[in-house]
Amino acid sequence: MDTIFSFLSVLLPFLFVLTVVVFIHELGHFLVARWCGVKVQAFSIGFGREIFGFYDRHGTRWRLAWIPLGGYVKFIDDENGASVPSRDALQRMSDDEKQGAFQSKPIRQRAAVVAAGPIANFLLAIVIFAGIYSIVGAPFTSPRIDEVVAGGPAERAGLKPGDLVVAIDGRAIDSLQDMQRIISTNAEHALSFEVERGGLRVTLMATPDRRDQGDGYGGTIRLGDLGIRRVLPPKILEVLPDQPAARAGFKSGDVIVAIDGTRINNFQEMQQIVSTSAEKALRFDIDRGGQRVTLAVVPDGKDRVSDSGTSVRTGVIGVRGGGADSEYRRLPVHVAIWRGIQETHFIIARTLGYLKNVIVGRESPDQVGGVLRIADVSGQVAASGFIPLLNLTAILSVSIGLLNLFPIPLLDGGHLMFYLMEAIRRKPLTERTQEIGFRIGLSLVLMLMIYATFNDRGVVMKWIGL
Repeated sequence: MDTIFSFLSVLLPFLFVLTVVVFIHELGHFLVARWCGVKVQAFSIGFGREIFGFYDRHGTRWRLAWIPLGGYVKFIDDENGASVPSRDALQRMSDDEKQGAFQSKPIRQRAAVVAAGPIANFLLAIVIFAGIYSIVGAPFTSPRIDEVVAGGPAERAGLKPGDLVVAIDGRAIDSLQDMQRIISTNAEHALSFEVERGGLRVTLMATPDRRDQGDGYGGTIRLGDLGIRRVLPPKILEVLPDQPAARAGFKSGDVIVAIDGTRINNFQEMQQIVSTSAEKALRFDIDRGGQRVTLAVVPDGKDRVSDSGTSVRTGVIGVRGGGADSEYRRLPVHVAIWRGIQETHFIIARTLGYLKNVIVGRESPDQVGGVLRIADVSGQVAASGFIPLLNLTAILSVSIGLLNLFPIPLLDGGHLMFYLMEAIRRKPLTERTQEIGFRIGLSLVLMLMIYATFNDRGVVMKWIGL
């Protein structure tokens, strides 16, 4: 029974995330195709044998298939679900039928239909991010430096405890979260820090070191580390739903005074005790609005793969910390939308930057993950609640939209590349040329999937208990 539950706890979040992302992507193609007068034969979520389906009033077959690893929109003149055009099918059509054929449309309309899928993915991400920021709120902690690690990049650059970071490379910094994100994604890149120190503005150059950190399933994440720390007071900023802390009665704003009689001075000390107490009862003494409250909680045990590759049982209770300068702010809708656009742009820029570094040899491609890693991460994130799962959906939506824009035949970007060539040549590429291109594209996609699955071997080892 436990094995079935564990399997479902991974499968159901994965299906939710992938289905939402694929549906919106294909819906983008579908809506613009209808707007351009293209006859859509089928709208499928998944591949293979149909589970169920129906016809709409325009004659489109809406179907759900057994293999939930993608989807497609098939036009009346397509050879298959990959949108490979069929010249034979077009030639057999009557003049009236050709009016609804995709190949008979002008290049600008065909390009719009193809580009609509990735654009829909980007819009989905913006909507999700904006919804979270306006309804739940965005975390804000003052970007002040509490500690500087001896011998680290920050100390070498002249940064000091008490410095308030106001800008990095000319970009205004409003929160600790903004500062951490820029530092973590710029390992070994020189950054210009503008800090406020004793009422004066000081500009310093610092280069974050590269630090490899276990990603929880056998791989590593390469992060930038500047050697600065925030010492957060033991205050609970957020209690995650359906987690041990929520079930025990913890509330946002609680200040942890002691655990099992041991005085707690900061949030990090609380984390250390909890992480080493998986499935062991702990007694928390809490200050709640001036009143002393005692709560008993048993941390859940989560299996994590350490940096050395060994499995470690870690305790979690489902809380997030923050200090007096930490809060969740609900943003006005227009600000939330703009922040959603910025977040989407950041993911795109970071992904392209990583790929560029892989090509020039500055990064290893071992961080490329596939379906197994997405499934595993979905299950882990879902355990933290629905909002984190929505956030993951937005991130994956951006990634899938961007991937589809790569100029690889068989992907949307490959079709757009063919249309560009057609516009330059003033006539379509020959059917033979396109067929060769699609075969090359299929080979590249299959090789990428195989490589990604090889990188995901740590996930499989974790699932089977090795």
